Amino acid sequence: MRSNLSPILFKLLLFFFLINPLFSLSAKAETDTVFIKEILIIGNKKTKSSIILRELPFSRNESVYNLDSVLIRCKENLMNIGLFNFVDINYIKESPTTALIYISVSERWYLWPMPVFELADRNFNEWAQKKDLSRTNYGLYIRQDNFRGRDEIVQLQMVYGYSHRLGLSYTIPYLNRKQNIGLSAGFLISQNHEITYDVVGDKLQFYKNEDLYVRKDFSTYVRINKRKGIYNYFLTGLDYRRNSTIDSVLFLNPSFFVNNSTYQQALTLSWGYRFDKRDYQAYALKGTYFEFDIFRSGFASLKNEPEIMAISTGLRKYFKLNDKFHFAAMAKGRLTQISRAPFFNQKAIGYGQDYIRGYDYYVMNGQNYLLAKSQLKYTLMKKRVYRTNFIKSEKFNQIPVSMYLNLFADGGYVQDKYYSRLNNLSNKFQYSYGVGYDYVTYYDLVFRFEYAFNRMKESGFFFRIGAAF
Repeated sequence: MRSNLSPILFKLLLFFFLINPLFSLSAKAETDTVFIKEILIIGNKKTKSSIILRELPFSRNESVYNLDSVLIRCKENLMNIGLFNFVDINYIKESPTTALIYISVSERWYLWPMPVFELADRNFNEWAQKKDLSRTNYGLYIRQDNFRGRDEIVQLQMVYGYSHRLGLSYTIPYLNRKQNIGLSAGFLISQNHEITYDVVGDKLQFYKNEDLYVRKDFSTYVRINKRKGIYNYFLTGLDYRRNSTIDSVLFLNPSFFVNNSTYQQALTLSWGYRFDKRDYQAYALKGTYFEFDIFRSGFASLKNEPEIMAISTGLRKYFKLNDKFHFAAMAKGRLTQISRAPFFNQKAIGYGQDYIRGYDYYVMNGQNYLLAKSQLKYTLMKKRVYRTNFIKSEKFNQIPVSMYLNLFADGGYVQDKYYSRLNNLSNKFQYSYGVGYDYVTYYDLVFRFEYAFNRMKESGFFFRIGAAF
């Protein structure tokens, strides 16, 4: 009898031992699930509560699993819409499974009648080579962020100096009750006494006439934006653009516009997709950003219209290695099909955010390109907030500051089938590496100081505003 009972007891003990972790996991899952009874928001003197609630992945009277990590993501979402200097999210548990959410926001300054003094060149480093104050713009930007408290943006620009520009744009993120369809529209008129008519030795060539406007541009656009969930964005756009120049420019470069004309115009239909799940869009340390775009110009409907179709895509990844180190990498490429190849439509690497560090004085024109960047960051100082006594406004008297050192390596390749005869960088792989220092502060400002080496064995110190990618 005794010998028969022992195996049974052993099996029962083994059974309960094995299933006990399952009971523990189940209990933990129940404990980690919290029912949100109420969401309270303070500090939003102008911003509508619906704009804030739109960034939360949960609503009142819903259950949330792993609430602590979800609220961290909520804070990042709210900071990324660019309406607040600071966001704090806390909760109080009424019971082990019920909580009240408290959201406190510190709103930014939204009306910016800003005097303009800007450099006309592609970047500060190119301007610094010339040190020509005539290559600057001055004027006035009037920008109203968070118009009507609905995250709308109205912007008027009146710029004079090197360039003359007059423009107006309006963006509303949400038109419908579901808050997932938005609209943006605008126009820009500009004219200039100087124009870039060619690239020789991988550097822009300029023609200037003090008595005439050698370049005149008009552009207008309308775009429909659809947001699915919190991190997915779909964009459909229709653009019209007309650009013109004078005969002297065509003498220097007969292929400047399509059909060797003094003007060209284009009607462009575009579609794009964005997946954006970064902790801080202005200077990301964790997360993912993916982009895809396709556009077509030339529908045989306008005179002197280039026929262009292009597809571009890019991926950025940001990793936290530990409390001090972060790693980030990106890759971006473009394929272009163009039946007629005006010089005006050949921009590739060296413009906007598509550049290789250490090549600030050069451009690489072409139809297709691939660009890759990587960097390892070391945190010199985590985000600290300094309060100034002489500034009374809450929108400016708290200054967040963080600092980073980084090692970086970039590379890129541009394929140019038409204009590479006088240039050496296209159709060859280019690369650079170096060290940098980043200073990040409020209103999404990032100041970068870098020392870079490129493939041509050139090196130098470079300054830029904004994150590298």
